[in-house]
Amino acid sequence: MTGDTTKKKPGYDEALNCLGLSKLLGGVDYEIIGTPPLGIDIADSDIDIACFSSAPDALAQRLSTALANHTDLSQRTLSFPAYKTVLVSFNFMGWPIEFFIQNKLLNEQFGVRHFLLEKRLLALFGPRFTQRVIELKQQGVKTEPAFAKLLGITGDPYLNLLSLENLPDQKIRRLFPPSL
Repeated sequence: MTGDTTKKKPGYDEALNCLGLSKLLGGVDYEIIGTPPLGIDIADSDIDIACFSSAPDALAQRLSTALANHTDLSQRTLSFPAYKTVLVSFNFMGWPIEFFIQNKLLNEQFGVRHFLLEKRLLALFGPRFTQRVIELKQQGVKTEPAFAKLLGITGDPYLNLLSLENLPDQKIRRLFPPSL
């Protein structure tokens, strides 16, 4: 299931295959995260790729060199969360693509943790919940705030959603109304 059936661009997996992602990131631990693999993408969704590298700047340079023919290629450094993230972004086959490169194991990165939790929540609460997330996203609500809103989680959605990640499925189901 995907949130946007009207888009004229190829599927995210086809775009990444055409890009040669596995060759581009040869030897790098990475995970494709974000809304397309969750099936909740909308027309302006992007493809996020979390990467672990002990030398984030060197990997960013490697990617920038390999992708130099993309005129919209950009690179910047973020410092939230409290560790350095090098972001390399560009557009390909109609998709904005972003590489989030951190010197942090994948399972410790916020993006991967959110992705895995959101995948689990979508499976737990089913198609109606999934459709409600998509509807909120189509109204301009970002992914984590959409999940938090539907679950009644207050405060910072990026941090507070993660309070669910270590709870067993049964406890999560008990915490939220069956109407989800």
